[in-house]
Amino acid sequence: MHTHTRRQSRADLIHDRLRHRIVTLDLRPGQTLNEKELCEDFGVSRTPLREAIMRLAEHGMVTVAPQHGTFVSNISPRAVKLAHFLRESLEVPVIRQLAQQPERRLNRLEDLVLEQKILAARDDQSGFILLDDQFHEALFAAAGLAELWSVIHAKKGHLDRVRFLQSNTRGGVTTPLTQHEAVLDAVARGAVGEAEALLREHVAGSLHFLEQQLRDRPDLFIADAGGRSVPASRPASPADQSGQSET
Repeated sequence: MHTHTRRQSRADLIHDRLRHRIVTLDLRPGQTLNEKELCEDFGVSRTPLREAIMRLAEHGMVTVAPQHGTFVSNISPRAVKLAHFLRESLEVPVIRQLAQQPERRLNRLEDLVLEQKILAARDDQSGFILLDDQFHEALFAAAGLAELWSVIHAKKGHLDRVRFLQSNTRGGVTTPLTQHEAVLDAVARGAVGEAEALLREHVAGSLHFLEQQLRDRPDLFIADAGGRSVPASRPASPADQSGQSET
């Protein structure tokens, strides 16, 4: 989801669509990106596509290897942990400020929770993760700090892939939905400490799940000492995560 208010360029739109496909494992770790096929898919020339790919490369979502090609990067555990640190460092003060406001406009947040319930009932993980982002962005907006969300969004691509893997576990979207409802309820009641604690618990879940996946699916993650991404031995599939317990 592109969070800037300016009109999106073709490169912006391609970036957002590619990012979503990477996050939702439609484009999997180690998968080669074929420029010709992508240009045909998006109906664009190579210029905006390459601009979008370079932006994804800047955030470690793809690796551009001259003479070898461009492929989807494996997930970086360090990038996941850094994004979590950034998110917690910014979002906890935001939730505190929102809960302390004498007048809290929460209509957008309430609407998003209702939309999330519909997608949860359909078990639509791909759609749910977009609404999940919109929910957290709306928290920032309700607190009068909307511009800060783009700082987090730019850095959390690897974290989002872990979140999507997590959503494919048994009952995966039910847990974040329940947590969103609890956070929103605490904010609406002005229960500052409770809202902070609930948010910390909510965002920490991905770190616990990361540790489990590092043990169970090391092929998805960057493992070489130099820190470069290497192609996965086998593309990740949401089906691989079915039947695992919630964390």
